[in-house]
Amino acid sequence: MDARTLLERIAALHASRDFVLVGIGGHGGAGKTSLARTITGAEIVRTDEFWDGREFELSRLRREVFDALTAGRTARFASFDWVAKEARGERVVAPAGIVVVEGVCALHRMFRDDYDLRVWVEAPRDVRLERGVARDGEAARSTWEEIWMPMEDRYVERDDPVAAADLIVDGTASS
Repeated sequence: MDARTLLERIAALHASRDFVLVGIGGHGGAGKTSLARTITGAEIVRTDEFWDGREFELSRLRREVFDALTAGRTARFASFDWVAKEARGERVVAPAGIVVVEGVCALHRMFRDDYDLRVWVEAPRDVRLERGVARDGEAARSTWEEIWMPMEDRYVERDDPVAAADLIVDGTASS
């Protein structure tokens, strides 16, 4: 399935409510961020913003974003800039319009019941690796192959986010 179906589903949901929460998960390099950017006017929260230098603080994401938004309150959280590898200060996200949470663990069991729409982006391992190395540099290849990809595989096996998805989108459609 391509992005068009996702956009149609979001538009239908948004036509009947003021606030739509969408989760976009998938392996690193699958095309999650690119897909999220196709959703016009969406506020995007990246799970990468919850990196503490050692791990992703999913309990903080739960508490500061999901608990606030699902209760109709504005989410306020300290954001980490993955590219610059530094804190970028507080972000504020209102429970209005379309809010997308995207990242490898966006469809984690801790969050998945809160979404109005759950999306998994699928792409072959070789494509994901090629994209990751293109983005992060050849020096990161071993990290991708020996750390990130096996860690993601364990998460997918343990949590089964694919089965929880309402839609599965082909992440190679734009490659």
